Amino acid sequence: MGDFENRNREGKIKENTAAAASDEKAGGENPKSGVPLRTYLIMILAGAYVAYLGVSLCQGVMKGAEGSSPGFMVAGVVFIVLGVIFVINGIRGSLKVSKAQKEQANAENAQQAQGAANESASAAVLPQTKNSTEPGKKMSIADRANLVSKLGDAQEDEEEK
Repeated sequence: MGDFENRNREGKIKENTAAAASDEKAGGENPKSGVPLRTYLIMILAGAYVAYLGVSLCQGVMKGAEGSSPGFMVAGVVFIVLGVIFVINGIRGSLKVSKAQKEQANAENAQQAQGAANESASAAVLPQTKNSTEPGKKMSIADRANLVSKLGDAQEDEEEK
């Protein structure tokens, strides 16, 4: 029973870390500030609503609605200003996040291209080392060390070109 519980705990830990990683990717988290894209979108919507409320307060005072006072006009103007500031900050933040996502995608593509180049260099060296061992035999430690050193030499030669 204890072994089952340990495996179950390990599975949950792996699921939680995988879920956290997918949340960061899906949310478009900005690596510098740690604010996800959805937060900026909510900020834009909230700013638009606050500005709408401010306009409604000002219109009520101008129409002379009952119970409206000059204080409502001041509050309406403050709401409009704050709403516009929220919308502008939300747009700026979402643009920064989308730019950071594009840069990260470009960096990942470059790393994948570099990895493919390294694999092709490794494939060029690998057939030469296979000839040193017989097909049915396991490699000895010395053969493995030679293989690693040849791969390193091939990568250095590739970088020099």
